[in-house]
Amino acid sequence: MQTHHVLPALLLAFGITNAQTGFSTDPLKAILETKDAQNFWKAFDKMEVSTTNPFVEYIENGSPGVKSFIRNRIINADSLYATVKKNKEEYLKTRNVLEGIGEKDKKLKASYSALKYWYPKAKFSTVYFVYGRMNTGGNSSDEGISIGTELFKNLDGVVPLIVHEMIHFQQNNKGGETLLKQALTEGGADFIGEFVSGERMNVKAFQYGEANSDKLYKEFVTRYKSDDFRDWFYWTSKIDDRPNDLGYWIGYKICEAYFNKQTDKHKAVHDILNIEDPFLFLKESGFLDSYIQAYAKEKHLKYDDFFQEFSGEPSTVTFVVSVPDKKDEVYIAGNQKELGNWSASSVKMERKSDLERTLTLNIYVPAQLKFTKGNWNQEADVKGLEKGQNIKIENVKSKKFTYKINSWFKN
Repeated sequence: MQTHHVLPALLLAFGITNAQTGFSTDPLKAILETKDAQNFWKAFDKMEVSTTNPFVEYIENGSPGVKSFIRNRIINADSLYATVKKNKEEYLKTRNVLEGIGEKDKKLKASYSALKYWYPKAKFSTVYFVYGRMNTGGNSSDEGISIGTELFKNLDGVVPLIVHEMIHFQQNNKGGETLLKQALTEGGADFIGEFVSGERMNVKAFQYGEANSDKLYKEFVTRYKSDDFRDWFYWTSKIDDRPNDLGYWIGYKICEAYFNKQTDKHKAVHDILNIEDPFLFLKESGFLDSYIQAYAKEKHLKYDDFFQEFSGEPSTVTFVVSVPDKKDEVYIAGNQKELGNWSASSVKMERKSDLERTLTLNIYVPAQLKFTKGNWNQEADVKGLEKGQNIKIENVKSKKFTYKINSWFKN
């Protein structure tokens, strides 16, 4: 369901996944794979002499890391060829960037070993150094982590970046898609990453956050239940001079406060990687308490309501969905426990007739949801909605919600 990380201004998108088959449980056996980079330069050197596109071979012989870079990044061999030809000088600046990878591998193994000590269940994916179209610093998929090597003029900062992304593979955070959950997911990866590697991520956001903490804490307590991430993640509305990604900083601070309060540090690490309830975690951290109390008093709100995602009582509603094929099985995935907490396969609808599925649930508003076939590779294209857009329920004036699925598409 998700995206994202930055190493000097480079976006690294990730997807938290449970499909961790084939990962090493031994930190010393984790692999840094550079053969795709070597194959890229073989293709690059053929550009001036080959009558065909040499990057076809690069993609066809590519590792799973290259394959995961195709969609929305490389696109295809022709797109890659056009980008490389237009930006040859920029690509050439990165030709020898991996020469120091051996030293970085030693530091990574040390960091992985520390993570294994603090979190014995840790698994370690392969890290693939690939070449793309200068649009992504990296990507995480079921197969592992891919680094867009063409965007790195040197390997400064690559160790904490990879450790951060490796920690995402360990995370099993629950809860709806709120600003708080996103902050804890990213900030938790930053905090544990720094704890095991000794190197800090997102230095610019951290410096700004510390210098403007009072103002930012006051803002955050008014926003953290929202699913609007602007000004905290990935982009800003230019309301002030803040950098991108302050959410990493404040999530780090909450996790740090929680960690410091626990006497059992192994349990603290486990809890940060397995947050069942983001709001209860915030409460137990004690962080922002004085700001929450002040805001609650100002708005005449109950203090305890700040630690529940939804206020008020749930409403009983019935969903009715028309499907394109009588064999279709339909699942609901949404932003609360009754809707599966965005699990694509937890909440199955009942067969009402050949082309109709139904389910009655108790939900809180505002609710957000999607329909799937039981996995995120088969998502519903719902009539009246832009493809991929969440269904939003702001109120429950009606107790029945009817939708038509036009078709299924790959997410």
